[in-house]
Amino acid sequence: MAAGLLAAALAFAWQAATVRANYDGSWSALFCAGDRFAVPPELAWERIHVFPDSGGYDGQFYHYMAHDPLRVRGLDKYIDLPRLRYRRILLPLSAYLLAGGQDRFVDTAYRAVILLWVALGAYWLGRFAISTGRGPAWGLAFLFVPAVIISLDRLVVDAALAALVLAFALYVKEGSPWKLYLVLLCATLTRETGVLLLTGYCLYLLLRRAWRHALLFATAAVPAAAWFGYLQLRMAGDLVRPFVHSARGLVGMESHVPLRLKLGMPEYQLPHALAGTLTVLDYLSLLAIALAVLLAVRFVLRRERGPRDVVALLFALLVVWLAFVFSHRDPYAYPRVVSPLLILVALPALEGRGRLALLPIALVALRVAAQLTLQAAGVARALSLILGSEYPR
Repeated sequence: MAAGLLAAALAFAWQAATVRANYDGSWSALFCAGDRFAVPPELAWERIHVFPDSGGYDGQFYHYMAHDPLRVRGLDKYIDLPRLRYRRILLPLSAYLLAGGQDRFVDTAYRAVILLWVALGAYWLGRFAISTGRGPAWGLAFLFVPAVIISLDRLVVDAALAALVLAFALYVKEGSPWKLYLVLLCATLTRETGVLLLTGYCLYLLLRRAWRHALLFATAAVPAAAWFGYLQLRMAGDLVRPFVHSARGLVGMESHVPLRLKLGMPEYQLPHALAGTLTVLDYLSLLAIALAVLLAVRFVLRRERGPRDVVALLFALLVVWLAFVFSHRDPYAYPRVVSPLLILVALPALEGRGRLALLPIALVALRVAAQLTLQAAGVARALSLILGSEYPR
């Protein structure tokens, strides 16, 4: 567990440093609220840091969910896609429960829950590394998973799913069915793509003709199904259409739009050298994701394919579908969704099955880390000022 605690401590140290250096000590800046969305009057007392001329990022909506997880206060009116967001209830609800339902503690609890998932992810990765004959220090590599970097920067829920993917890989390897069941149950409530973990494992069991086990594990979806049903009772509309509309809102797709690849890259209003570097990293990231898809297909075609291989293939198919309906212009969007695939593809490298499997996650993480360049410069500048004042010449 030492690797997990150290990972959480390092993550907290980075957050504290960037908050002090770049956001004048305002921790609420990590939620990345933008002025294009109204702040709930009920939370005006928090004095939330709002970025001007910006739509902000998803963390602002999960923040509101943590204050109103059961949708009884009407804060969903301030969320862009409430039907979609509220399906990702595990992390916001955990923060609410940790805070004892007290608004004044929710924000701190939310950040603590994210750090807890960072600690768990590093712990599970360290355990997996030990099972392959490597040291537990490998658990610190969890900090370099793209979804984790983004979650620490924008307080989104994706670090939790990344950690659960590692728990899935570990408990499949160890043969711990009840722990695996709990992991799959949590994954379905973390975000909708977590359902692929459960679907892939049940599909693997069906391919092995383990009918009773497949049926048993399928019941892990019951809490998520019950939660989705509750959401339907709390809003107008039929049972299906809200989910379709949520998907269209997520990917920006309309039914009359022809199916074609959407590989547009962002255009940076930055100095030429920096803009060129980011563009190169964008294309390398895209190629890395394509390589991850190919590796997933290669792994599942082996004779002795396992549950991880089947799940990786499902995430690969998701990535291929998103390439047709999801623009690549947000440097954080693709890496968040593709992180489970990158993790599953990289794990064979720890088992000694080729270092090429590490390349996709390394290249995507490099692009995501580049997004923090200005923040890192601000932290370095603040440190130099502090050190300069303490040690005058």
